[in-house]
Amino acid sequence: MTLLVLLLFGIQLLCSWAVSPPLVEPPPLLLSPACNDSAVEAAADLALRQINANQREGYVLGLYRIFSVQEQPQRIAGSVFYLTLDVVETDCHVLSRRLWKDCKNRPTHETVRIYFIYLVLDLRVHGSVWLRYY
Repeated sequence: MTLLVLLLFGIQLLCSWAVSPPLVEPPPLLLSPACNDSAVEAAADLALRQINANQREGYVLGLYRIFSVQEQPQRIAGSVFYLTLDVVETDCHVLSRRLWKDCKNRPTHETVRIYFIYLVLDLRVHGSVWLRYY
């Protein structure tokens, strides 16, 4: 019996000296890339193309500036971008179906509205783009 107690005590003593593996910090949930980063500008371009494609009246919206951006890398592939954009109306009507880059921004005194858009854009490596909401 004493041999069994000594054996159990020895096992507990050895286990208490065991070293746990080093703690690895997880990557940050949201990255903050620069607003003038090429991937961010491409994401804003894709978002504006989809927004303009969904419009049925008014003028094509053009990018005024990228106000803020956060990127959430996905485990499998791609990223989700959280963008806040300032957009203005251009001189092209939405029925013309022209790209916003091919249109000039309307002068400030002729602009009816300046939009402040918060959107979530899901970009996948294999090429699919999904504008979640805006």
